[in-house]
Amino acid sequence: MSQTKKNETTSASPRPKSGDSQNRRTAIILAGVVLVLILAIVGIIGYPIYVAPFRRTIITVDNVTIRMDYFLKRIKLSGSDPIGMITQLTNDQIVKLGAPQYGISVTPQDIDQNLRSIFQGQSGNASGTPSEPEFKEWYRQRINESGLSDAEYRDIITIEIFRSRLQGYLADIMPKSAEHVHLYVITVATQKEAENIRARWAAGANFTDLAKELSLDTAAGQNGGELGWFPKGGVLTSQIEFQAFELSTGNVSEPLPMISEEQQSDGSTAPTIVGYNLLLVTERANRELDANALQVLRSKVVDDWISTQRENYNIKWQGLHNGFDSETYAWIKYQMAKGQPKSTQ
Repeated sequence: MSQTKKNETTSASPRPKSGDSQNRRTAIILAGVVLVLILAIVGIIGYPIYVAPFRRTIITVDNVTIRMDYFLKRIKLSGSDPIGMITQLTNDQIVKLGAPQYGISVTPQDIDQNLRSIFQGQSGNASGTPSEPEFKEWYRQRINESGLSDAEYRDIITIEIFRSRLQGYLADIMPKSAEHVHLYVITVATQKEAENIRARWAAGANFTDLAKELSLDTAAGQNGGELGWFPKGGVLTSQIEFQAFELSTGNVSEPLPMISEEQQSDGSTAPTIVGYNLLLVTERANRELDANALQVLRSKVVDDWISTQRENYNIKWQGLHNGFDSETYAWIKYQMAKGQPKSTQ
């Protein structure tokens, strides 16, 4: 009897309708589809703003590409202006690609040795050998502080070694003599003053007497405007060198403006005329380079070499849309102002 009641009770319990179960499954599926669509929309909207710009290639040198995220890291690390950094990274790749043609190479052991030398110098233990744990901890901190990966940091060291060895090679083969000019100068404040002095010289006045009387450069003025012998190749500023070596012997140049980058009220700098020079070349000859000229020319031999090599490489500067334009420059400055984003991988 009790078994019969139990069966009756069991059979009396309501069973879920198959339609209700199907509706629940449909609702779950629809909710999943909606969620996927929402995520897709967020991705479609967010990717061009928060991901894509950092993955864009900003520099190409032959087959080497540099992305925006790395570019931003390097600006943050050095504090450089975007234009200065894009030039530096381009030049770095020219050095890295071009140095091997002279038999210059850099091995992983060279990089390790260079890093250990840096560590020893910073630790104040120039003669002792640092322990491996000390070195690893120092290197770990360097990586963390720089925001770079191990590979990125070692690549910077690689390029520094390439540049140093290339400089040594080019300095060794650099000519030890060059064309020189014996240069005199009168410096004044305005173009009108310079024109009047040149007119007096043209009328027969002695240049050295005019320099002693009127030049604002008192040191040179006391010597009649004499600056000395200067070689061609970069010891003088590019503007003065061009004029001096174009000038015929015994002639005085037209007034030559002196350009300086002066700070403006808004904190920026702008080229400003700060005076005028009159140049006189009294002699020219091929002479041996003195110690000062050798030092100056050796210090810039890599930069001079890079300027001759650029045409051998396919170099492109790219930006967000239409090359490295003002919009890209402003976007980079904005990213630096708000803090550099992490790498997008």
